[in-house]
Amino acid sequence: MAFEPAIIVTRPSGQARRLIELLELGAQEKALPVRLVSLPLLTIVPKNDPDLQKKLLSSFARAKLIIFISPNAIECAMRAIADAGTSWEKLVQVNTLVGVVGAPSKEALIRHGVDEKSIILPQSPHFDSEGLWSSLKNRVQDWKNFPVTLVKGDGGRESLIEHLKSAQASLETLSIYTRIPLDHSSAYWQSLVGFDVNHTLWLLTSSEAVRHLGVISQQQKELLNPRITKGFALCSHSNIASTAEQIGFTHVSVCDSGDESITQAALEWLAKQVKKSPSPTKGDH
Repeated sequence: MAFEPAIIVTRPSGQARRLIELLELGAQEKALPVRLVSLPLLTIVPKNDPDLQKKLLSSFARAKLIIFISPNAIECAMRAIADAGTSWEKLVQVNTLVGVVGAPSKEALIRHGVDEKSIILPQSPHFDSEGLWSSLKNRVQDWKNFPVTLVKGDGGRESLIEHLKSAQASLETLSIYTRIPLDHSSAYWQSLVGFDVNHTLWLLTSSEAVRHLGVISQQQKELLNPRITKGFALCSHSNIASTAEQIGFTHVSVCDSGDESITQAALEWLAKQVKKSPSPTKGDH
């Protein structure tokens, strides 16, 4: 049987597409064998609520700062704007700032035509709520009654919300999507069967998704425990890496959060696996 390391992409299906394409292209260019597996640990479900859509449109029109917590928040918001028959340029004030936590969100905004000069990111390597708050404070001096719209999914980012409230910003928080964990009975789990657990890389980009993986591993120990303890985890943030270690990963590394950075780190791992390619073994099936 030909040696073929596996890379497991755990992002929601829509977000995973571009990353999988980059990995496929990179592996082909370097002539590296790989089996790419999509395992969407979470599914993003937009809230199709007409009242919420109206609230989002009016809030965006007022805001001087719009914060998107994730690429999912961006995609759901942009879809709501398009469904309303308008556009970002028509709706949002020219000088409105846009805050995001990581490079994937910045990339998503640029793809939707948002002016790159208006986008505020945390300073590397602090791609989290605290890092974003530090960057925002450098751009806005007077927060009192400053109109801010924060777009997110259900739950999370309490520290950023508290910072804005403490600064007396005029804050409106909109939860526009929910996350549905992958069910333990889903056929997706069977996609993990059939390759060597010692040469498997998990791409982990969400602490919540990793926690869910830990829950499922308790229900499907025979399937998942060896794949976690013997596999490798590549995480897009140190917090995600800590969560990965908590659920049992022992080989954990961290890279920057952008798709290109994840791809580069994954291909470097893949090249190392091929370099130390074992003679044919039974593997783990």
